[in-house]
Amino acid sequence: MKKFSFNRFMNVARWDLTINCKFYTRAAVLMVALACMPILLYYLYAIASGTLFNVSRYDNIETLGVLTALLGCAYAVISSGYMFHNLLTRQGRINELTLPATNLERFLWHFVVIVIGVNVVWFFSVLCADLLHALFRAVIPEAEIKSLTLFYYFDDYTLEPFDKYPSGMYLLITLLGLCYARSFSLVNAWKYRYNIPWTFLFHFILQNVITLFSVFIIIKVFDSSRDFGNFILGLKDMNPEIVMVCLNIFAALLYIGIWLLTYRLYCRAQITTRRNP
Repeated sequence: MKKFSFNRFMNVARWDLTINCKFYTRAAVLMVALACMPILLYYLYAIASGTLFNVSRYDNIETLGVLTALLGCAYAVISSGYMFHNLLTRQGRINELTLPATNLERFLWHFVVIVIGVNVVWFFSVLCADLLHALFRAVIPEAEIKSLTLFYYFDDYTLEPFDKYPSGMYLLITLLGLCYARSFSLVNAWKYRYNIPWTFLFHFILQNVITLFSVFIIIKVFDSSRDFGNFILGLKDMNPEIVMVCLNIFAALLYIGIWLLTYRLYCRAQITTRRNP
């Protein structure tokens, strides 16, 4: 049973969807609610204050879109911390680890749920928010109606803030954001309970360590502020395209490394350990 079997993979999928049907349903409903919340609150406030028909006919979809996107990003990050929710209890670990499937087949299903499933549900959540938004706008006479779906997936507006930066900045920010989100899956593979607070604590410590280490390096390497200023000016003379390519390669390798380490920790999962009793 060392080779990957699509039939065993599908059996894992059916098993997981069956025993966790309520969990996934609640998660999907929560995502739809989060996507609709900014729009619902905005128009309910307008109705309560009696200003619904005085709302501007111009549809400022950008503001509502940004708020919805922030909630969606937060949900995606937190959901990464539930990647191995089946391993939370001892009985859950027994049920999953004794399935007639390889570690790769079980891990790949969790990967599909977190990476593909969450994004698919988010897309349909945006469609629901779009419908709700259109219904509210339809009540306002001669009101302009814009689409959240078009704003997210087909509008170049989302790329405009990065136009003034070197090419590749958007890719770098995306890769670093993915690394941050997947770090929650990494910690979840290491610690099944309270892994999300542990991940936030890890990032807090890491940020402070990096800051202190940077200050220490600057103090030790540069004799004066003038030397440091000359160093910064030297960096400005570097080719920004080459720097951006190097940063993107580093971010991509970091992202791959996080997944590999997550898989390694998952393969070493046991029924009971001191870290996961």
